[in-house]
Amino acid sequence: MKKLTPSQWLEVAFWLTFAGLAYVFSFNFSRDIEMYKFGAAGWPRVIIFLIIAAALGQLIQLLLGRGVDARAVGTDTKISTVDVAGQHDTASMIRMGLTFVLPVVYASLLNYTGYYFTTPFFLAGYLYLIGERRAKWLVVVPCVIWVVLTILFTRFLYVGLPVGYWPGFYDFSNWLIVLIR
Repeated sequence: MKKLTPSQWLEVAFWLTFAGLAYVFSFNFSRDIEMYKFGAAGWPRVIIFLIIAAALGQLIQLLLGRGVDARAVGTDTKISTVDVAGQHDTASMIRMGLTFVLPVVYASLLNYTGYYFTTPFFLAGYLYLIGERRAKWLVVVPCVIWVVLTILFTRFLYVGLPVGYWPGFYDFSNWLIVLIR
């Protein structure tokens, strides 16, 4: 077994605490749904249990010291997961922070600006954040995802997505819904 760094313990503890709190809070909106056996909190709890499984899997992998074979990256030495995990530069730490902040900003803007306007920018921002720099793909991929999801929810499932209530955004969203339906 390998000895873990404090930051590795902190990361695993963060995810387990986050999942535990999410599970506790899921009881606040757990309502029976007539056509769905597991209720309103069913799918969120599945995601929560997947987070727990991933955190425990990461902990086990770190404790067992499973290394990454460095020959895949062109060297003859073996790099352990613990060694790689401890080598975060400032840019990667900022990127990790933004990975958590961007969905929070998106969710907070969703009620004001609506799904139809905000989602393409969120998707493009996330693509850029994870390393995509080609302008063509920063436009095409979010647009395709947005169009597919918008048509699926608006035209086929008739699910009301947030339209926003700021002037202009509300009008744009309603115009688009009428156009699609």
